[in-house]
Amino acid sequence: MKTVKKLLAIAAVLALIFSLSITAFAYDNIPYSTYVYNYDGEPVESPHAYVPQMVIDGSKFGISAFLSPEDMCIDSNGNVYVADTGNARVVVLDSALQNARVISEFEFEGNMYKLTRPTGLYVTEKGELYVADSTGINIYVFSREGECIKVIEKPQSTLLPDDFSYIPSKISVDKAGRIYIVSTGNTYGVVALNDEGKFSTFIGAQKVGISVIDKIWRKFMTKEQKKRTLSYVPTNYNNINIDEKGFLYVTATYSDINAVVQSIVSRSTDNRYAMIKKLNSSGEDVLIRNGAFPPGGDVEISLSTDGNATNTDTLYGPSSIVDVAIGRNGVYTLVDQKRGKLFTYDNSGNLLYAFGGSGYQTGTFRQLTAADYDAQNRLFALDCNAGKITVFAPTGYGALVDKAISLSSDRKYEEAVEVYEQILLENSNFDLANIGIGTAKMRQGKYEEAMYYFKLANDVDNYSEAYSEHRRQILGDYILVIPLVIVALCFGIGKFFKFAKKYNAKTPNSKTAKRSFMQEFMYAFHIIFRPFDGFWELKRSKRGSVKSASAILSLAVVSMLFREVGLGYIYTGEPKNDTNLLLSLGVLLGVVAIWCISNWCLTSLMYGEGGLKDIYVASCYALLPIVFFTIPATVLSNFVTQNEMMFVDFFFVIGYIWTGFLLFCAVLSTHDYQLGTNVATVVMTLVGMVIIVFLMLLFVNLIGQMTSMVSNIYNEITFRL
Repeated sequence: MKTVKKLLAIAAVLALIFSLSITAFAYDNIPYSTYVYNYDGEPVESPHAYVPQMVIDGSKFGISAFLSPEDMCIDSNGNVYVADTGNARVVVLDSALQNARVISEFEFEGNMYKLTRPTGLYVTEKGELYVADSTGINIYVFSREGECIKVIEKPQSTLLPDDFSYIPSKISVDKAGRIYIVSTGNTYGVVALNDEGKFSTFIGAQKVGISVIDKIWRKFMTKEQKKRTLSYVPTNYNNINIDEKGFLYVTATYSDINAVVQSIVSRSTDNRYAMIKKLNSSGEDVLIRNGAFPPGGDVEISLSTDGNATNTDTLYGPSSIVDVAIGRNGVYTLVDQKRGKLFTYDNSGNLLYAFGGSGYQTGTFRQLTAADYDAQNRLFALDCNAGKITVFAPTGYGALVDKAISLSSDRKYEEAVEVYEQILLENSNFDLANIGIGTAKMRQGKYEEAMYYFKLANDVDNYSEAYSEHRRQILGDYILVIPLVIVALCFGIGKFFKFAKKYNAKTPNSKTAKRSFMQEFMYAFHIIFRPFDGFWELKRSKRGSVKSASAILSLAVVSMLFREVGLGYIYTGEPKNDTNLLLSLGVLLGVVAIWCISNWCLTSLMYGEGGLKDIYVASCYALLPIVFFTIPATVLSNFVTQNEMMFVDFFFVIGYIWTGFLLFCAVLSTHDYQLGTNVATVVMTLVGMVIIVFLMLLFVNLIGQMTSMVSNIYNEITFRL
């Protein structure tokens, strides 16, 4: 008996090893990579969440092969419906994917009908199949047995506009029997019909965005010029799906490629150029876009030289989203036809994984056009060009992700943590796992630990909430100390300014008097409160010097560099990264130098009384408010939440405004200008700074071209010799 048990154990182990070896071999031969995007928009490879299980085409069922199929759907029993568009038929596969039947010609109320170009399918919970025939311009409804039970013709209503275009291409139906149609060429939104097929309304019309400049420019255009420019009409939707709660998911593509790319790379949550929208019954987009980038396919995008206005090559431009498959627990997958990829997101807009690609191997596509989930959470993807359906099965990693999302959806956060920790062992770059663990930690009152995980995922919103609670715990222990510290700081600042006032009053004001470095430096505290007479005496009575001015400039530079490296995570919304302090230093000093040179060149022609030295000294003394406000604001930014960032901004703005006002007064007093002349001088100084920067860039570019030319000539001579 013991021998039998040993043999059975050995057999089980061998079977396990064999199965693992087969799995490893299969994974090694998968022709695509699975990846996510990090916060910087770089693709990071992750474990495979789905792998190809089988490929289906019509010839395997004793019927002709699929020809340009454009849509598919799966019912609750696992039956698969394919809109075999090129063959003018609908193919129904059973749940075992073993048998097929065809719907092509049928009878309804004594009349014979024939499908001409079926392009859209939807099957209800009752098993009723809705078929959108874009050439026949009809909607056909079939029972589970394949009998036609209704024909819905083109809607007629006085509510329809005269230019309404009705070519039904895609379709969805809610639980009440209301029908939602995407009609090719229609720019009014989704066509909504009641359960009897009568027109009800339009839902979710796309908003048109026209810039102010375009509006003004079009005022001066002729009729011919307006015809040749881009028409500002709403974009038409290209597909539709509906979830169990009745929300409509619609997809769209846009002709303004540059605007789409800008929307993606800027992490915009505005839906103006969103490729996927989730519409409620009122037509409002309620899709949550809390991910690092908005849902819309690939983030790492290259543009052709013409902005990809007409180029549709797979290497250029944003994804072309043509369908959305709705999974469990708010998960949905976008179909990218351009690159043949599938992008899966959770209900908050976080990218879970992306996989697929263009090609001829199993798991890649020649023209991906539709996708849907079955009850086993397998993902079926339809290739229009190849006429095949690829069935993807979830891997162990994919099952873990699905389980974690399910537990989080059911608010079983503690159980979800264990699953998320397993996921992180396989994929340390999975941000959603860190967010899930952080959420659980926060619910347990472990706010500091929650902050750690939220920061790993760069989830600023949740980090701010966790920090707010963590700060409240700490402040509770020092509730009496904090007011005392604030009062002491205010008292100390007040005392210092009183001391500075007395110190400056004792300093001799004579032009010939000798003053120490400290006396010259402290005079800056008189200037910031009394700028007009302060800058006047700074030049006429020699109250300052290049040495003290340089010291103030150094403090301003240090404060700005401190701002570069010291801003809080919540305020910046980005994890700490390496800052090029030398570059920042060069930029800051360069701005001061260009300001002084530009002002000196201009005022030399406008009879200004100040020389380059006077301009430099006065400008540096005007920078003191930046030091006063930048350093405290930078420190404060590390202790505020998202709702309190306005206080940090207030400090920064006050410092810049105060400095700007002092610079204005410095120019006025240094050159002894009238108010109007001074305003013009400051404006022209700023314009001069722009010109100087342009000339510097032009000079650098010319030097680079000359260097390249000399190098090419040298290489050519060397080669010929």
